[in-house]
Amino acid sequence: MGTHDFEFDIDKAFFDCYEYSIVKDGTLKASVSLHKQENMMVVRFHISGTVNLVCDVCLSSFPAETEINEQLIVKFTDEDLAETTDEIIVLAKHEHELDLAPVLYEFINVSVPHYIKCSEQGNNITCDEAVLAKLSNLSAEQQETEQTDPRWEALKNIKYN
Repeated sequence: MGTHDFEFDIDKAFFDCYEYSIVKDGTLKASVSLHKQENMMVVRFHISGTVNLVCDVCLSSFPAETEINEQLIVKFTDEDLAETTDEIIVLAKHEHELDLAPVLYEFINVSVPHYIKCSEQGNNITCDEAVLAKLSNLSAEQQETEQTDPRWEALKNIKYN
């Protein structure tokens, strides 16, 4: 019973355990505070450090600072019918171990934005200008080579009543 504090170092070896991880590398420190009561535990997570992300625009890898604060509730029960949810984990009363690795993995990967851009998530980092110039040239060349089909031009003249 009472409060117990744990610290974990998370690095590339941790992410290598998960084949389809969004984050492939990083240096993070997870501070976990576990407050155990008779029928439940409240687990508070503070994860901070950097994760290496790949820019969706220029495809360069860059370190991004991350700071995560989450809470999880672990309930102890004798019933087999109780289901685990995103916020609540249900354990049998006789269980004495709680694997936090999947929880830490999920918190870190969920914190990654859907759209990753060097200038938005990085610290004073801009996209690779050489790659952006090449993409711009390829886009211009593609627009020049595309010719419109005359059948589509005829359809543009149709007015909707």
